[in-house]
Amino acid sequence: MQDRALPLLLLATFLILNVVFLIGIWKRRTHFSKAFLVFASSLACLLMTSSLILILFTMYIGYNE
Repeated sequence: MQDRALPLLLLATFLILNVVFLIGIWKRRTHFSKAFLVFASSLACLLMTSSLILILFTMYIGYNE
């Protein structure tokens, strides 16, 4: 069972790190340029969305064998 939980653990950790990164850059947004904020926010949102899709895929498709 532990080997099956590893992909979810990694994806959830990646998701949490992206949220922390997004909150961190948003709190210090006065220190960064507008272009960097747009790029970093878009990249973090894209990575969070892909992580959520992979989590759902892993839970509904990967574990229903």
